[in-house]
Amino acid sequence: MTASVSQSSSSAVRTLILLLVCSSFFAFYHSNAAYTSDEVWSVNTVVSDNVISALKADVHPPLYFLLLKVWVSLFGHDERAVRSLSGLFYVLAVLALYCVGRELYGDGLALLTAALYACSPLAILSAQFARMYALLSVLSIVSTLLYVQLWIKNRTNPWRLAAFIIVNALGTFTHIAFFFTLFGQIVFHLVYQRTRFKKFVAAICLSGIPYALLWGPVVLHQLGTSGEAVAWVKKPRFSMLWDILFLYGGVIWLVLPVLVYVAWRHRIKLWNEVRSQPLPFLLLAFTIFPPLLISIVKPVFNSRLAIVGLHLFALGVAPFFRHMTGKYVLPLVLVVLTGAFMVAVHPATEVCDNRSLSSYLIQNTRDNDVVIFTSLTRMPVDYYLCGSRKIFETSFPAEIDKHPGYEGRITDPSRREELEVEARELMTKIEAMRYANPGFQVFFLHGLHPEVDELLEKELKAKLQLLSDKEVHCTSGSPYLKTISVYR
Repeated sequence: MTASVSQSSSSAVRTLILLLVCSSFFAFYHSNAAYTSDEVWSVNTVVSDNVISALKADVHPPLYFLLLKVWVSLFGHDERAVRSLSGLFYVLAVLALYCVGRELYGDGLALLTAALYACSPLAILSAQFARMYALLSVLSIVSTLLYVQLWIKNRTNPWRLAAFIIVNALGTFTHIAFFFTLFGQIVFHLVYQRTRFKKFVAAICLSGIPYALLWGPVVLHQLGTSGEAVAWVKKPRFSMLWDILFLYGGVIWLVLPVLVYVAWRHRIKLWNEVRSQPLPFLLLAFTIFPPLLISIVKPVFNSRLAIVGLHLFALGVAPFFRHMTGKYVLPLVLVVLTGAFMVAVHPATEVCDNRSLSSYLIQNTRDNDVVIFTSLTRMPVDYYLCGSRKIFETSFPAEIDKHPGYEGRITDPSRREELEVEARELMTKIEAMRYANPGFQVFFLHGLHPEVDELLEKELKAKLQLLSDKEVHCTSGSPYLKTISVYR
């Protein structure tokens, strides 16, 4: 009996190690792709002289950026090196979720839970993105692990309680969405658990005190000056729920018919299991649905932030596969399918990523040409241009350059007349440049808002000649760019 348990434990460890190796591959595959606008903002912020000052002018807490600054000083700021920090957090998240699954279900389902997380498109995207989401996720998972140990398994000791408070405090300094995690735990504890209530309340309060004292005044200032930072967040629709489900599940939905059949055959056992361990589903509901409901009135939630509930989704779904196959087979199947899917969907090169766009401008522009950026294209393209051309650059509308991390309320219909005036003024400036340099060209990068772009496009077509043969259409690669038009 002892030998059998030891052999089973050894197999679980080997499978976990294999899963962590595959997770590292998922994190690093295609991680040398060109930076996006948000990622360039991250890099520019951490290489600046004063990170805190830059963050105070934006909307994000400082923990990830302080860690990234140290990371960049050690490993450099090329794409793969910078993103490897997120990849490390992703691998740690897989390991931490295995520990949570082991607390709730044992080795077999713990491996499956970790595999569900590792193969989730949302987790993989966070691992390949130089932003704070992978760190947000691993801290949410560790917080859940400590909550389970302290208040579900009743394994209390001062060190574990201190760790719970510290991890939660670090989470609040990572992203405002970590408060969704805390809110979920609070509601679950009030409604369902209700054990050692005073100690739990004290721990949650202590978790928030550092944030309130050190970053609270900054947040109050940001509320007055950075209101436009969430202007791009839209009210949730049913399509957002479908997006979240896809980002959560990934290839797992390929076996959904089999899952439904097995669940129906073992419905009584599965129902009893869910009733005996409702924590994942309830925590997920209490974590995700409140911000969704708030967003109906004031949009504050998007699919990226749903990563705070991803581990709860994996924990909730895993028991439905208990009766499908051997405990090591399905995790390996998920890993293979995910790896094959990633290789299939990622082309070797991107025609219109920000690095390729900068190469295009270097090859096709001449000194004194004009480049007009829209949406959030200027900052990442400039990062790769590195001042290699003496060209006149501007954004339309110009206010985008005042806060390059977000667009602002440029699509507000009430601002149309104001933008029309700005388009005419910019055209007047371009015409003056034309007289000084008759052979110059104007490169107009169309963005995501054709109703805004058309205001300037109308002026360009009226005063300049469109070079149709030089027009470039971007179907993929850049999330902000659709077409490049060239005028003379």
